[in-house]
Amino acid sequence: MNVLQNLTELYNHLSFDSTYRNVCKGILENMEEAANGTIYEIAELTNSSRTTIWRMVQKMGYSNFSEFHHELKRAVKQYTYYNRILPKNEGETPQGIKEKFMSQVMQTYQLMDTKMNMDEMESIVDEMAEADKIVFYTPYKDSSILALQQNLSMDGKQTGYYCLFPDMLEDSLTLDEHSIVFTNMIDHLETMDMTQVFENIKRQKARVYGSMAGKSRYQIYFDQILFSSKEGNVVEGVLAFQMYFFMLNEIYRMKYID
Repeated sequence: MNVLQNLTELYNHLSFDSTYRNVCKGILENMEEAANGTIYEIAELTNSSRTTIWRMVQKMGYSNFSEFHHELKRAVKQYTYYNRILPKNEGETPQGIKEKFMSQVMQTYQLMDTKMNMDEMESIVDEMAEADKIVFYTPYKDSSILALQQNLSMDGKQTGYYCLFPDMLEDSLTLDEHSIVFTNMIDHLETMDMTQVFENIKRQKARVYGSMAGKSRYQIYFDQILFSSKEGNVVEGVLAFQMYFFMLNEIYRMKYID
């Protein structure tokens, strides 16, 4: 998760009357000024205090303001590389965008047809039924996970869904050998280092099932790779992730709820 995703997730995560939510809002609406400002100027920009800025930075998982500010400056300066669904210079017309999306939809179909083994999925569902706690660590919230969480809760499972690094770090310390972690890794230079989270998971003897785009530096921690989409194919990765967990959800419901 990069700094802009971090700010957006924290903003969506907090209550309307939260001071930190207002700070996130102020930074997101004035990114150029925040990227070029000092901590005092950002505090003034967001009608808050230096202490509030510092605490918010900690809530996002940064060790200090300088680390956060460096990432913010880089994100604003290089925004043309951020938040892209298609690589730059691909799909330069509306029709071209449609064709690129359709191409990745077809690649998703091929990935599902050739790489998603239904016997393996059923085996994972059976392991979920035996687990006490099932959690999800991803860079964004997805409806397929929320649907699966509802069925897990109906079946009496403890479950959690975390997108912010500090929340993942804290939750990883509560796991044990009866826990399962599902994670979706997006590795870029600007994403936060998740090594400590995975070290905690393995130390707690929880199982890790991961999906990824291309290769991930964290796959050494995975007990099983669910699937791997082509690096750079954002649409394929998102659709494959959704379809996988929607199917997992339906198999779980069929076997253990209906």
